[in-house]
Parts: sequence; structure tokens; C-alpha cells
Amino acid sequence: AICQHLEAVTDGKITRLLMNVPPGCMKSLLTGVIWPAWEWGPRGMPGMRFVGTAPEENLAIRDSRKCRDLIKSGWYQELWPLPLDRALDGKREFGNIKTGVRQARAVTSMTGVRGDRVILDDPISADNANSDAKLEAARIAFTETLPTRINSERSAIVVIMQRLNERDV
Repeated sequence: AICQHLEAVTDGKITRLLMNVPPGCMKSLLTGVIWPAWEWGPRGMPGMRFVGTAPEENLAIRDSRKCRDLIKSGWYQELWPLPLDRALDGKREFGNIKTGVRQARAVTSMTGVRGDRVILDDPISADNANSDAKLEAARIAFTETLPTRINSERSAIVVIMQRLNERDV
């Protein structure tokens, strides 16, 4: 079901997607790692620009690094040759020679980034799910910041999360 909905985003049928998924269902791997690599390679969309966010920057970086490693793998390059831009090859941000970029940011720190796909993976951590201040910060990031981080009206915002509080995003 996750893959079918992400494919609908790729096809332009959905531009706002919210998926509530329990932990342990590969939500981060599918949405933040495999989907960008799939759009760049098999779908022939190497110019797509991704912003991946998580409640903590280290989680966003983890998924960005996994995506970069997948794209750099011999298996991927043999099937979909797509050299990465040597000047933009970090764990927090990397790009390819066709202007595609994959950036990683904390959900509350997205100033200066934009994407064709903005992925919000768990707007709030389980540790902060009962904090009024953290819930409000996540709400503001979702309602006020995220909509300003997309490139165009065709860009998509994808939220994949475990629901932790009835006031959660």
C-alpha cells in the first residue's frame, strides 16, 4: 500500500499524502531511501529534488546516507547509470549530474531548502509525543514551514509516521 501511494505521487495523482504506519513496517526505508532512488533510476526522473526530514537530523542523515549508498552501489549503477556530482557528495546532502538532489534536515530546521518531494518522516519522536511544546512545534512545522519548502504546485509533501498522540500531525 505504501509503494502504491508513492507511485501515485510519482505519477502526479497525489501531491499531499499522509500515511500512518506502525513502527517496524519499513516506512523510513521505503519512503526516504528506496523511493528517491526509484524515481531517479527506474522511473527516469534524475532531476527530482528531495528534502527528507525527521524529528532529529541524525535520523534524516541516516536515510540520506542509505539512499546515497544504494545509488552508488554497483548493482544500481549497472542497471541505471547515474553518476553522482562529486562536488555534492555528503551524507547530509548529495546530488547527481542531472541536477537531482537529496537533502536531509531536522523537521524544525528546513530554512534554505526546497524540493519537488518533501518527505516528513515522523514529525515528532516517541519521547516527545506528550509534550505540548513539541506537539505545537511539529504542528507549526507541518502547517507553516513545509508548504513553503516545495518547488511548485506539482511538488509533493509526503508524511509517513506512527501516530503517537491524538494531537499529532
